[in-house]
Amino acid sequence: MDKNNETLLITQEECAEVAQAISKCFRFGMDNIKPGKPKTNREHLEEELGDLLAMIGILIEKGVVNRENVYQASEKKIEKLKEWSNIFSEENKEWT
Repeated sequence: MDKNNETLLITQEECAEVAQAISKCFRFGMDNIKPGKPKTNREHLEEELGDLLAMIGILIEKGVVNRENVYQASEKKIEKLKEWSNIFSEENKEWT
């Protein structure tokens, strides 16, 4: 398998693991600890997000995606969320 494809595949797997960790947070709560596991759902989510962030960095470093384009897309998403979601409103503090 070529290195770019392998990097993309691992990134895809990490995305799935982030989605699963988020699902556990919704189902059982951020601070729940599954019996026999050492971490809370929040800690597990943080770990999976870190893994995904590492893979995004590798995609940028290897030139698979352009750093500036990724950051511009991120800024555009934040602006859209400010307009179309409640994420940034003061009264939305469910997860704190």
